Amino acid sequence: MNIRTAHSEYVAKPGEIEGIVRRFSDGMRKELGTLVKSVVWFGSAVRGGFVHGKKDLRDEALFGSDIDVMIVFDDMINVLTPEVITAYRVVTEKTAAKVSKRLHITTMPLTKFWDYSVKGDPILINMLRDGTALFDTGCFGMAKRMLSSGKILPGKEIVWIYLGRGPMSISNAHWNMKQAVLDLYWGVVDAAHAALLHYGIVPDTPEHIIPLMKHHLVVKGVMQKRHLSVVGEFMNVGRMIMSGEVSRVSGDHYDRYRKEAEGFVHAVKEIIASK
Repeated sequence: MNIRTAHSEYVAKPGEIEGIVRRFSDGMRKELGTLVKSVVWFGSAVRGGFVHGKKDLRDEALFGSDIDVMIVFDDMINVLTPEVITAYRVVTEKTAAKVSKRLHITTMPLTKFWDYSVKGDPILINMLRDGTALFDTGCFGMAKRMLSSGKILPGKEIVWIYLGRGPMSISNAHWNMKQAVLDLYWGVVDAAHAALLHYGIVPDTPEHIIPLMKHHLVVKGVMQKRHLSVVGEFMNVGRMIMSGEVSRVSGDHYDRYRKEAEGFVHAVKEIIASK
């Protein structure tokens, strides 16, 4: 029996997750026919680490897991024109929406499936190990047997491919850290703007915010002088990031900026609430 209350986790019926994937599989086959070669259910739901969350499995996950599904589609016999690909995406989205918002779909062409299998792609190997095919014309089952017999092993090529992704991921991490500080910058600027607007003062540009805050808020005792320093610091670091003068932001700097931004926004809220 399903149990769902405002204060408890959702408890799924036995076989409910598999039933959702099977209905999705049947719907895709009905709509696309022989284009679908395999529908595979994998991930935490199969491994046993699935978290049901506080909503049933038709709804979007609330503190719960997605239902991971891979579709292998035929790109050897069928000509995949842009129109066919667009139609495939539309059908996939509509079919998934009818069954469950928890479905997370991974699509893989048949040629790429075999290419990844031969190269021993680690992600695909995990899918082969954990995955269960609810529909399969033979490709997934054959690859699974090849894996179990030791005929699929990670090759040197795929090792270097994954190693090559490391520097790019690290570069993205540095970029994301700078972007996070820029988000804090805009949070401080918007809060300062709100404080001035609350007192009927409209700054022409961000550069006018500090002198206007000093004259109308700090001098009159509405805001503390240290808050003016916070805005000034964020103005400076935001300018340096946007101009490219700053290439990296350390974790320690980000933590300090975040605390200062949160403190400033909180102070502005109190100022506005007090009048």
